[in-house]
Amino acid sequence: MHVMAINGSPRKEKSSTYHILAPLLEGMRAAGATTEIVQLGHLQIKPCLGCFLCWVKTPGKCVQQDDMAAVLERFVQADMLVFGTPLYHYNMSGLMKNFIDRTLPSCEPWLVEDPKHPGKSGHPDRYPRDRAMLLVSPCGFPEFDHFAPLVQYFQFFAQKLGWRYLGEILRPAGDSLSEEKFQETFVWYYNLVRQAGEQLIRQGRITPEVQAGLRKDLFPGGPEVFRNEANHYWSETMAKFGLTGKPPGQAG
Repeated sequence: MHVMAINGSPRKEKSSTYHILAPLLEGMRAAGATTEIVQLGHLQIKPCLGCFLCWVKTPGKCVQQDDMAAVLERFVQADMLVFGTPLYHYNMSGLMKNFIDRTLPSCEPWLVEDPKHPGKSGHPDRYPRDRAMLLVSPCGFPEFDHFAPLVQYFQFFAQKLGWRYLGEILRPAGDSLSEEKFQETFVWYYNLVRQAGEQLIRQGRITPEVQAGLRKDLFPGGPEVFRNEANHYWSETMAKFGLTGKPPGQAG
């Protein structure tokens, strides 16, 4: 099995998204998969023009000359796609959305009834094969419900493509994963991510026990404690630039 992970974080290898993807892929390789990671922040991928020439003039190929052609060639051959994106304004990053838009050549133009969802329309896959999809996303909020729009999008995306949706690895309060000073603190979490990677290859799913572990708080104390710590960090950071401020409703 070949797994392609797409990192949609502009911070690339320094991002919290990458810090989840790296141990996940390690676990997948331990289970026998071959893996690659595409760092979108390293590539020149222009926005989709919406010209549909990839359907009517150069079938399967975009007329734009950039790095997407080589990535798309490998994308359509992958057995499993792992979409990794930080949560930006309750959805995916612009890099990730731009990448997904540019996968349009992998579809054919015909509007047909979806064979798996009677009464619904869709476009046939130009390269039909059994594929699976996993979503990986960290965010700066301490609660899981902020991921709801992102999860809904990727579930629907997988459905329209006819891919098996394997679920998500979501990480609230995940910004700290990118900080060097916390790496030893998070060893337990990275070990669970590796286990999840192995299970996805060997079993096609993450066990409930590992899922429960992945949902544990990175820091004790709950959302209120996390908010206080986060606000303290922002106050200190603003002060470095000569600014002062405090959260609404906070005295002093």
